[in-house]
Amino acid sequence: MPTALDLFVVPLYRRNGQDQAYLPGVHLLAAPRRAARGRAGERLVLQLTLPPEITLSADQQHALLGDLAEGYFRTAGSVTAALRDQIDRLNTYFLQLNQRGQSGGAPARLAAISVREERVTLAHVGPQHGFVLNGGIEHLYDAPASGRGLGMGSHAEVRFYQAELSAGDCLLLVPDVPSGWNEKTLANVSGQKLSTLRRRFLSEAGADLRAVMLMAQPGSGRLSLMTSFDDATAAARPQAPLPQPAPHSAPPATPQAAPPVPQAPAGWEQLPPPNPELEETGAFAPYDPPAEPARRLAQPTYEQEWPVHQEPEEPGGFSVLIDEISTRARKIWQRVSPSLRSFMLRLLPDEPVFNLPRQTLAIIAIVVPLAVVILVSVIYLQFGRVQLYENYLAQAQSAAALAQARENPVEVRQAWSVAVHYAERASAYEQDAQAAAELLAQARLALDDLDFIERMNFQPALFTNLPRATNITQMVADNRDLYMLDGASGKVLRAFLTSSGYQLDDSFSCEPGPYGGYIVSELIDIALLPSNHPQGASLAAMDANGNLIFCFVGERPLAITLLPPDSHWGKPTAIAIENSNLYVLDPITNAVWIYFGEDGSFPGAPRFFFGAQVPSMQQAIDIVLEGNTLYILKQNGRMAECVFNDDLENPTICTDPLEFVDTRPGQQSGPTVAGANFSQVFLTDPPGPSLFFLDPIVPSIYQFSTRLGMSRQLRAQGELPEGLVSAFTISPNRFVFLAFKNQVYFGPMP
Repeated sequence: MPTALDLFVVPLYRRNGQDQAYLPGVHLLAAPRRAARGRAGERLVLQLTLPPEITLSADQQHALLGDLAEGYFRTAGSVTAALRDQIDRLNTYFLQLNQRGQSGGAPARLAAISVREERVTLAHVGPQHGFVLNGGIEHLYDAPASGRGLGMGSHAEVRFYQAELSAGDCLLLVPDVPSGWNEKTLANVSGQKLSTLRRRFLSEAGADLRAVMLMAQPGSGRLSLMTSFDDATAAARPQAPLPQPAPHSAPPATPQAAPPVPQAPAGWEQLPPPNPELEETGAFAPYDPPAEPARRLAQPTYEQEWPVHQEPEEPGGFSVLIDEISTRARKIWQRVSPSLRSFMLRLLPDEPVFNLPRQTLAIIAIVVPLAVVILVSVIYLQFGRVQLYENYLAQAQSAAALAQARENPVEVRQAWSVAVHYAERASAYEQDAQAAAELLAQARLALDDLDFIERMNFQPALFTNLPRATNITQMVADNRDLYMLDGASGKVLRAFLTSSGYQLDDSFSCEPGPYGGYIVSELIDIALLPSNHPQGASLAAMDANGNLIFCFVGERPLAITLLPPDSHWGKPTAIAIENSNLYVLDPITNAVWIYFGEDGSFPGAPRFFFGAQVPSMQQAIDIVLEGNTLYILKQNGRMAECVFNDDLENPTICTDPLEFVDTRPGQQSGPTVAGANFSQVFLTDPPGPSLFFLDPIVPSIYQFSTRLGMSRQLRAQGELPEGLVSAFTISPNRFVFLAFKNQVYFGPMP
């Protein structure tokens, strides 16, 4: 039976010759109770290394890695497949940064370790090094196979390694091996204390080092992050319990109370409790994350042109402060009360001052110091909050004045953004402060005007939440019904409109499975059928093998197999239906195929959409049609337009890329939209057809004319769920739907 191992993770971070306790970009997570099939018992360690060009805060890095780790434990299957799937999601985020020019084109690098029992799987994205130190030195490094890093292509190149981990073994993750390290540095690791190894690796590294050390010891399967070491006692293995006093001996002096450990804010990982023996010796220090929890994937950074006020230190949590001071006061009272009692008895020998019940004295000992502490703390916090409010408000007013004085739209936008930032901080300290609230509303309105933003009121669309494993990847809607493709199961869900929202139709059947002589696999895309469909079907759905099913309300689907192209299928990814014809996007074969409709079906062989001029389709992710005009959205945010013509003398012509006409102040027209990253496109029906593009990060929906002239942005007026938007659609009666995996919101378009 495999030995359970405790894993101790030690950040090794030295910057400009100074050792740092906290290394940004390190994340740990053990398998939750309800992990996906194959994930139970695993522990995951992640290390993200960013170049100087990518300025993500520690909170933002923590949010990205936390999302990756949680997604990994929700993904069933092999370790390598689950890691690759989640790394591709992270790669998409950095690809979007590159496309928006926010990273300078520099790649990020990632190391991921999955440990299950004694088996270690290590994934490298980008050139970096791993060392397994188990009596020998095993160097895990293959730069060409690891690719260039995150964000440099549509899919991340991952190099996997596997190793066995035994008690006493050490694993090092090093993005760049320091020049001061040599074979002697990495030798003779077994049996050494963690503090000794940490000091050795740091001292011999030179001025700079970013690395993570993982040490395995016999235990019960804990995963612990070590950030503090006592050289006199800290060891890499559990130590014997501290000696206990002998019976009938004098009680030891009451130790001074240690300050309470701050609770991790919402969104931070909750690590398993540390080994009590290590905690007693001082070897373990709880993970202390940065001061503010991560709320969004990205927060703006601003360059200010006005004097920066010195911000007072913000007071800590009130309850933590009271607990700490009251504990200390109670112990001080326990020490001084005997002496004080003797002194008072000598002063007042005939007065029964202390002839009170022990319970009453105990209550007095607690209540009196606590009352004093509360009074002092309330006064301090009250005056501290007022000072913080005034400072933040002054900075917000300064930014607003600068915005009103400037004429350059870029400077105006930046100044108003800073005004929003500080006005929000001020409002956090004085909720009823009218000045801060009015300034915040003014700044937000000014930014909305500059960016052509109109606000929408979104509400939950469904009566009941979908299962947590649901991941809505595509949606279509008519005036009454909403159809949602679940990418996790490959089936379609239907919800119908009622007087108070959408009700899920549990009887609707549109999913993979056997249909007569056809075997339909997971569905990849869906499209509404015309209301007068000859067979009465409402929806068409397709799998990656060219099987098409027609789905009915209250009936079993009907399946057909499309005749494959002469070049065979590559990997179909999207479909569209226009004028009763079916269009299939196949980026692998660089094609869009037309199936001409006959009596509601598509019996004939497909026709290649393009003529002699064929645009590059390798990055195509979505298509829409208006009559004979095909619009192709690519992963880099660019658009291509092709007008179909069956006349050999006037063949199909394409424009690739199209130019987005951005008329916002300070913005420029071009093949992409500054600050936007599009993942899906939707075309509304005439009259007045418009192209709508989804930016899943903000989230925002951009509206353009069919000539790609920008009209406006649609954003939420209130709060939406955290995370990326996974799908969107617009109904003919102008309701906008947004899906956040298993949550769906909708609202009327202004």
